[in-house]
This record gives sequence, structure tokens and C-alpha cells, in this order.
Amino acid sequence: MDNVKPIWRRSLRLGLFAVLAAAAALRLWRLSQNGFGNEYYTAGVRSMSLSWHNFFYNAFDPAGFISVDKPPVALWIQVASVKLFGFHALSVLIPQALEGVAAVALLYHLVERRFGPVAGLLAALFLALTPVSVAIDRSSNTDSCLVLVLLLAAWALTHAVEKGSWPLLVLAMALIGLAFNVKMLAAFVVLPTFALVYFVGAPLGWWRRIGHLAVAGVVLAAVSLSWVLAYDLTPPERRPYAGTSDKNSMLELVVGPYGMGRFVRAPEFRSAATASVTPPPLRSTMEAASDASRTLETGPRRGLSRLFVRAPAGALRLADGQLAGQVGWLLPLAIAGLASGAGCGRIGGPLFRTHLAVLLWLGWLVTYAVIYSYAGGFSHFYYLATMAPPLAALAGIGLVRSCEFYLRGGWRALLLPGCLLLTAAWQLYIEASAMGWRLGEYHPLHLALMGGTLLSAGVLLVILASRPLGPLGQAGPSARALAAGAVTIGLAALLVVPSAWALSSVLVPGAGAIPSADLGRLVPVAGETPQRIRPVEPYDPSGLVAFLEANHAGERYLLATTTTRLAAPIIISFGHPVMAMGGFHGLDPILTPATLARMVEAKQIRFVMVGDAPFISRRLGADVAARPITDWVQERGQLVDPALWRSSALGGRRGGMRLYDLRPGPLTAASP
Repeated sequence: MDNVKPIWRRSLRLGLFAVLAAAAALRLWRLSQNGFGNEYYTAGVRSMSLSWHNFFYNAFDPAGFISVDKPPVALWIQVASVKLFGFHALSVLIPQALEGVAAVALLYHLVERRFGPVAGLLAALFLALTPVSVAIDRSSNTDSCLVLVLLLAAWALTHAVEKGSWPLLVLAMALIGLAFNVKMLAAFVVLPTFALVYFVGAPLGWWRRIGHLAVAGVVLAAVSLSWVLAYDLTPPERRPYAGTSDKNSMLELVVGPYGMGRFVRAPEFRSAATASVTPPPLRSTMEAASDASRTLETGPRRGLSRLFVRAPAGALRLADGQLAGQVGWLLPLAIAGLASGAGCGRIGGPLFRTHLAVLLWLGWLVTYAVIYSYAGGFSHFYYLATMAPPLAALAGIGLVRSCEFYLRGGWRALLLPGCLLLTAAWQLYIEASAMGWRLGEYHPLHLALMGGTLLSAGVLLVILASRPLGPLGQAGPSARALAAGAVTIGLAALLVVPSAWALSSVLVPGAGAIPSADLGRLVPVAGETPQRIRPVEPYDPSGLVAFLEANHAGERYLLATTTTRLAAPIIISFGHPVMAMGGFHGLDPILTPATLARMVEAKQIRFVMVGDAPFISRRLGADVAARPITDWVQERGQLVDPALWRSSALGGRRGGMRLYDLRPGPLTAASP
């Protein structure tokens, strides 16, 4: 801001403060309604906070039986918050909200230093209001940390390119390695772009650039694999089982389920004990539940199906309304930023810095877009949070450059009103696709969008028509003020609908495990009532835990469960060691009947719950994978009378759960 007049400098600083305050409000307001967010990760955070061993090995349960299926860095930050402020919902969720606000501030800096404070302020505003960013920053998932670390790496890279500095390049690669330890290969998507930007832009000879990239690559590999190798090189009996892996290996997890597995259209049935059994096809929860009553592939999605990505893999996948509604509202402005940013400045010697900045944002955006378009395995809406920073940056650049063209006059002045109208039309398409609205059906949000953009574009065109030959910069202050007011109205109109989508995560609690934004929670979808639905039934384990505590005789584990779904709330609420025998979905080949028998004989476990796998885990084959253990438990154990442990809070969907006592003896009823 050094070259900005003092009065404007104060206004821009006030504007930045307002943007950061808005970002914080969207991420912190009513945050407590989200509970513990993703209970799977939150249970891991509580377990990790109990011992250094659990902390380092990313243990899901207090006894360190199995690990969480992610690297630990983001969860370590949550553990630090828990240790400082105590274990409760806000101490787990607030770190992600603050990471989101920090990402907004950092994006402002990155755009401002190349395209000016106004472009930086707009980019920060757009990121602050991006619906999927708000949703993920209000959860306990790790993507907020991933986005922030990638932006830090982009900051280090831009300085490395400008100075031709190998230490700064090494820092950028080390930060990507740190991001790898947040969410594995999801962090490496930016690597081709980062390497290309340094290779074509650093003011050095070709061989020196190659040498710097080679050194940085070695550092990248060392930082990325440091924790994974430390985990795998630890003897298996001295660490948790690597969750969601077949061979008890974190490296397998990196290249398997979270590597190539993202592109496999149907997950393999991984249980070694039941490899000969063909599993049912993977389908979303609501698809399987509603096959008989409706077809979800056509028309607007309703109910729980809106929580899952249903668009088929392919070039046009991200044009699906529900996907575009997470992050793509300002895409036409971003395209304008790409076109205008690539044409600004001159090239002489090293590639001009503005071109490099545009190349950075473009490469970041395109690589993630290609991955998300063609990935055929598991996919969730919140993955798109990694596309938010480059889209926001390019949109901010595009709006500012369009305004500059408008001030200069000529045919390029038409770019500004054209972009406003095209963006409004694109937003109407997203709304129609996601919400099922037809031509002629209007909502007050649409009236604000269309009315504001039509008014803005109309005023801008009238001003142009009144001065067809000269630039607007030579016009009087009244004309410039009128144009500025028109642009402000148009921008406000374009932010109405995305802001409403962002508020959907604030006003209505979403799914803790798979957060997303959805206006359908606030307004009717295709004429139906708002879709205020959670994907899983809340469960209060207090009655079960009271019974288990009354009959606990020093066993290492209070309970053994099929999956982590039942174990997580017990760990969160009570901190007791609970063994998730099959891992997250009940598919991990950890235990055999013989192994479980030895643990029972060693008095490590007494009570086992069967039939507790949630619906989607059963669709993936959890019941089949657990059949050998279940059969052994039913044969050797004694069924516990449900009246002794089943609380009134246990819903009908969990009526199939059965508790077995593997060391039968007198049982004590829980105290009322």
C-alpha cells in the first residue's frame, strides 16, 4: 500500500479489517452447534492428548490399537488446542476456523503485492465468502490446515522466484512436505505448477534452476516421508495398526486408498479373510435407501443424497450445480482475471512477475480441477476447498483489470459489464441445477442478483455511450463516482447468492464428517421443504458405558466394536479405550478369531458389540468382513440382555446391535 494515497490507504486497511471480521464471523458464529464435528478425528484428538505415544502415532483410541487414516500434523494442532484450553467441542473446532481466517489474510498479501491492494482485498473477500471454505473451516476435518500450508508454500515460492533463492525454494518444498503430512498426496497436486513457475521465472541460468529444483526435491521427499517411514519402521507390536490399510503400512495408505484409490471407480474389497466374497457395489447411503421410491440420477437431488457427490467423472463434472455451488460462483470473473492478467505487463528477460503470479494461480486451479473431474473413487464436496484460493485470486484480479479497461475506454471497456452479466447468468444456472428451479420460478435472491447486475451493467453501458471516444478517467468526478457506484452494486448483487450458500453452514448444522454448503437447508428444493437432514442418527452411549463400567474388571479395553462409528462417541465422551476391530469401515484385516481368543484369554477384552456397523459400512461389506469374528463371538460368548445396557437414546436404526460377554459371569446392572 506504499504507493496508495493516505486517505485510500486508511480505507483499504479498514476494508481488510472488515473482510477478516466477516471471515471470522462466518467461521465462528454458532460454531458450538456443530458439536465435535467429525467424531472420528475428534476421538483421535482426545486419544492423542492422553500420551506422547498416541500423539506421535496418531492413535484413534486411548489404548493405541489403531491409527487415524490421515497424517498427524493438522490433528497435532487440535491436540495443542485441547492441551491449552481443555477438551471440549470449541477447542477442537476453533483451530480450523482460525486457519481459515489466516488463509484469507495470506491470500490478500499474495494478490496485493502483484496486482494492488484492491485486487488483494477482493480476493480475500471472495475467499472469505466461498461456501465450501466456510463449511470446511467450521469442521474438524484437515482441509483447512492443508489450504493454509499450501498458501504459505506459495508465499515462499513467489519470493524464491523473484530472488532466485534456493533456500526459499527449499522452504516452499518443505512446506509442501508439511502439507503432505496434513493430507498426503492431496498436497502434491500443486507440485507441477510450483516447479514450472520456478523453472521459467527464476532470474538464473537454466542449470542453476535445475540444480535448485533437484535440491528442493530431495528436501520435499525427506520432509514428506519422515513421519510415514518412522511409523512403518516401528515394529508393529509397538505402535497402532495403520488404519484403512491391508498390510499395516502407512506407505500403503499413501499410494493405495489415498493415492490410486481415488481414481478407482469402485473400491476393492480389502478384507483378506473374505477375499473370495464379491462385495456389493459402492453406492451412497441415500441412493441405496431410496432405489425403490425415486431415481436420484435425474432431477434435483433431495434428502441425504445432497450430501454425496453424484455427478459422474468427466470433463463437465464440476459444472454440476451442487459441485459448482461449493466454490465456482465467480468463475467468469476468474476467467477474465486469467485473460487480462496474462496480457498485462511486458516480458523482458525473466518472465514478468504478474505473468508468473497468474501462472501460479492458473496451474493450481487447473490441476486440482482435473483431479476432481476425473477421480472415480471416493469424492466429497469439501475437497473443492483447495480450489477456492486460486479461484478467489483470479476473480479479484479479473474484476480489477476489467475496471481498469473500463476506465481506459475503447472496446475493452465492454469487458466489465459483460463480465457482470455473464457471472449473473452463470449463477442462475448453478441455482437451477442445484435447486431444481425452472425458468419463470424466482426467489428473492434471484431478484436481487438479476436486478443488481442489470442495473449495474445498464448504468455502465449508458456511461460508455455518453463518452464513446475518450477514456472515463478524463471524465468528471460525477461520472467516475456513478461508475464506481454501479460496480459496487453489481458486485454486491453477485455476492448475494454465494453468501446465502455460505450462511447455510452457519445457520443450519451440516454433516460433521462430510461438510458442505447447501442452500437447500434454508429454502425449498424443487418445491419441497428445506433439506435439514443429518447423515447419521445421533447416539448417546451413556447407558452402554454405565453398564460396561459397572462390569469392568481391569480389562485393557472397555469394549470392542466392529467399526469406529460406535467407538468414537464413547472415546469422546468418556475417554475409555475402545477397540474398533475392523477400523473405520470395519474392513481392516486386523483381527482373526484366534487373535481375539488370545486377547480374551489374556483378559484384555471382555465385551464385544456386533451388528453395530453403520449403513454405508455395511454396503461396503463390513458385515461380510466381520463374519468370522461375529460367528466366533456368537459361538463363544453369552448374549447380554439389552435391558441391562440399551438406553432410551439408542434409536431404532441401531436395534440390530448385540452385546456379548466373552468371559461370562454375574453381571451388574448400571446405576440409574
